[in-house]
Amino acid sequence: MKTIVAGLSLAAALMFAASASAAEIHADGMTGAEVAKWLQDAGYKAELTKDDGGDPMINSAANGASFKIYFYDCDKAQLRCKALQFSAGFDLKTPLTLEKINEWNRKNRYLKAYLDDDKDPYVQYDVNVNAGRTVAGLDDDFGVWTGMLDDFTTFIDW
Repeated sequence: MKTIVAGLSLAAALMFAASASAAEIHADGMTGAEVAKWLQDAGYKAELTKDDGGDPMINSAANGASFKIYFYDCDKAQLRCKALQFSAGFDLKTPLTLEKINEWNRKNRYLKAYLDDDKDPYVQYDVNVNAGRTVAGLDDDFGVWTGMLDDFTTFIDW
């Protein structure tokens, strides 16, 4: 009997998790607090701050690489933003060459890479979070981001 009850509890938990992931994101986007909670619920740190323009910004990390989440297309009254940009920069001892960063961009999808004025590499990944998007879709985007971030850190010998 205990096995049946435990099995039913597990099934109920999985159904709840599945329905939470399938939940639609608000049609006008997400707030900084919602994105921070989403990250924290997944086990990631999420320090919610603001950028220079007053929009939300989150500091986080995955697999040893720090990154920021910038918010775009924000409605100041509702505090909701329609787009997110995951961004990471790497301060290297030896500057990266333009040829090396172009090699990344030629061979890889999703993460766009560029060099700053000091020839340090940055990568960015843009995500829409409005108009019919789901938490499951955002989870998938985040998986692309973290997976590609791992690939990029290997590529630059980070």
